[in-house]
Amino acid sequence: MNILHICSDYPYTQIYYQLLNNFSKKHNHIMYVPLNKSDTYDGKYDNIGENALIYSRDFTKKDRWFYKKKINKILKSIYKQTFINRCDFVHAHYLFSAGGVAYRLKKERNIDYIVAVRNTDLNFFFKYGLHLRTYAIKILEAANKIIFISPTYQNRMLEKYVPKRLYEDILKKSLIIPNGIDDYWHNNIFERTEVLNNDDVELLFVGEFTKNKNIPTIIKTVLMLRAEGIKARLTLVGDGSSSKEIDHLVENNLSIIKRFNWITSKDALKEIYRKAHIFIMPSINETFGLVYIEAISQGLPLIYTRNQGIDGYFTDGQVGYACDPNNVQEIVSNIVRIMNNYCAISKRCCNLVKDFSWHKISQRYELIYESFYTDKHFHK
Repeated sequence: MNILHICSDYPYTQIYYQLLNNFSKKHNHIMYVPLNKSDTYDGKYDNIGENALIYSRDFTKKDRWFYKKKINKILKSIYKQTFINRCDFVHAHYLFSAGGVAYRLKKERNIDYIVAVRNTDLNFFFKYGLHLRTYAIKILEAANKIIFISPTYQNRMLEKYVPKRLYEDILKKSLIIPNGIDDYWHNNIFERTEVLNNDDVELLFVGEFTKNKNIPTIIKTVLMLRAEGIKARLTLVGDGSSSKEIDHLVENNLSIIKRFNWITSKDALKEIYRKAHIFIMPSINETFGLVYIEAISQGLPLIYTRNQGIDGYFTDGQVGYACDPNNVQEIVSNIVRIMNNYCAISKRCCNLVKDFSWHKISQRYELIYESFYTDKHFHK
């Protein structure tokens, strides 16, 4: 079976590289990457074994403002490739860009497809591209399956953008398949046995230093915990546009806050995780956030944002608690709840992280490809 993947974001994140490298050898995978003529990439994800990787530079920055023109250019480029004549299935890794191409391929070549709905689809194209919404619904209608990385994304799209007449049909063919984390974290799961008390609570944040990540609220949380008699401390790992503001806040609280720049060594980051007790990242807006999953691999219960990112994938209290990112008192209360049930929550973290193995995730996708391929050929 020959599966065509379409993903313009391929060179910039390890997600799709990990997926390709964890597929079995049963099928042939072709990763087609439509890039802007001026885009650059470092090639660190180019080694994908026996799978094929094709970069195409057939559109310009101006084309992004002319959606159907861009789709036509990418489609024309694909038709020039010989692989299209033996393509059995398409995996479109984004709804609007890749999904638009997959939709045309199904109409013109009768090639089935699945399509993923991701952060930029919901928070940019659906939100601001009002003129594209009708076409996006057609893409969803024609897809064999629709993939969401979290229940939050699925609920938001169904409630806000899908017409009521199509709600049930779209829901029936929707699946939640998360992204995975590197095998390093699965091979180094850390189970905890300690009991937390008021004299020792280490909070940890790992991420970009931006306004969206809400770090001043995390610092206020630590100060409130201490005011309530809980000797909390905080470690911040990262960098970004708000670094100066964060550094100033850290300087005023040096006795209780440690600050590190980005840590690229997995071994060093692992040790940071293991010295902490609770991972806290109550972002204003959040994608799935694989750093949360790395944290639970180290037995760290989570504080995360309600109706964002991983919320909905876990039930409240399962691996931590969702909160209003602007409500310091609620965050403090949820940290206390974690402390009161620390061992049980930490143990669940280690057990549930197994769902985020790229090997398991790739197997789920292969079953989807094969089910539609088998069904289609059985009815010929």
